[in-house]
Order: sequence, then structure tokens, then C-alpha cells
Amino acid sequence: MRKDIVSIVIGAVAIAVSFCPFILLQLVGAAGAVVGFRLARQARREDYRLDLTCTIGTIACVAGIVLCLLTPVVFMVGRIVLLLAG
Repeated sequence: MRKDIVSIVIGAVAIAVSFCPFILLQLVGAAGAVVGFRLARQARREDYRLDLTCTIGTIACVAGIVLCLLTPVVFMVGRIVLLLAG
């Protein structure tokens, strides 16, 4: 399979997983998005003509990483605020 297409799919799955209520699954999604990011970089180095699909894969993976790691942080901050507010 082509690495650029795989990176797009992994990024899309990571974005979808970020909306899952399980923090462990979100961390797995973030780790998968890091793998997808690396695949997009490798595909771009191997063939410069795949620039558009590699860029899409890179953006999808970065968005997946940010969303997957941002959601648990916001959850924990919300819990702390609720605990302090009583």
C-alpha cells in the first residue's frame, strides 16, 4: 500500500478516535497519528510527486495528534475545576 494514503487513513482514524470517551483509546490514537506522520514524511522523501497527498496526510495526522492529546487535558482540567468549585 502507498504510504501517503495510509497516512491519510491513519490521520482520519485518529481524528475520529479523539471523540471517543476513553482516554486510553485517545492515547493510542495519538500514537497512531505519530506513525502516520512519519509515513507521510517517508513517502514525501521517496517520491516528490506525492506532495499533495503527503501534505494531506501530514495535516490529518497533526490534527489527530492535537485532538487526541487535547481532549484528555481538557477533561482533567474540567474535573479539577469541578472539584474546586464543589
